[in-house]
Amino acid sequence: MTNNSASYQRILLMVPAGSGPCPALAQGIALARRTQARIILQACTEAGDADADSASWLASTLTLLRGEGIEASGHLLAGPLKPDALLADIGRFAPDLVIKQPGKNSALRRLFSTPEDQALARQCPVPLMVVGSRGDHVPHRVLAAVDIVEAAGADDLNAGVIAQAERLAAATGAEVHVAHAVEPVINMPEDAGLQGVAATPVLTEELQALHRERFRILADRYRVPEQRRHLVFGSVDIALEELSERIGAEVIVAGHHPRGALERFLVGSTSEHLLSHGKQSVLIVRQPH
Repeated sequence: MTNNSASYQRILLMVPAGSGPCPALAQGIALARRTQARIILQACTEAGDADADSASWLASTLTLLRGEGIEASGHLLAGPLKPDALLADIGRFAPDLVIKQPGKNSALRRLFSTPEDQALARQCPVPLMVVGSRGDHVPHRVLAAVDIVEAAGADDLNAGVIAQAERLAAATGAEVHVAHAVEPVINMPEDAGLQGVAATPVLTEELQALHRERFRILADRYRVPEQRRHLVFGSVDIALEELSERIGAEVIVAGHHPRGALERFLVGSTSEHLLSHGKQSVLIVRQPH
């Protein structure tokens, strides 16, 4: 694989203001130490106004970072988090990478509204890493999830996913693995009128062979070593999570396709499912326009 040695220059950290454990803050500090990136700390507080405790936490954290030789600046964002406000800061600071602590959303809130992480992933103009429970240290393995469908923009999105995985790996010394997950073919009812489209063993085998060949071509194009290529079968988000567990990948890099509301309802989004359920950190790369 190519060595993308481009380092990070500006990392925007979106974290809750407070003294509790914060994997996203730890992840950002670890990356900044390795890459000498500047940290822009966006400390969020649910309070309507920037309270004294939050302001004190922000000041002490910035002092600590600067004491360790990290260039850092920051500000408080008060009140309920809104994607528009988060996106405005991203546009203002123009970071190379956004690292965010996962939002706390109840099942009821997810039912009636779009969680902030998912809403941000759909519009974030730069790579967005939402840090999982295991993301408080420098990753040793990064899993790039590619899609081999023949669709408009798919090649560009795969290139972006692999490039960002390599960039993170170059900054941390991690090992990059590349994976493609294949949804299972659903068996059709045994009806004479549907026999032509039934998921017979022969058809399933042919489809799997097609996926293997297309994945081999893509992996060859990016010079992925054989031992770092993974073709897995099953529900895509679950298969990727299980693979990352098996190979010890702390970060999954996934592409995000622009979809309308109806298509998201019918098809879903792998990257958004990973944001909601994954223990690993998820680095989202949007499809180029």
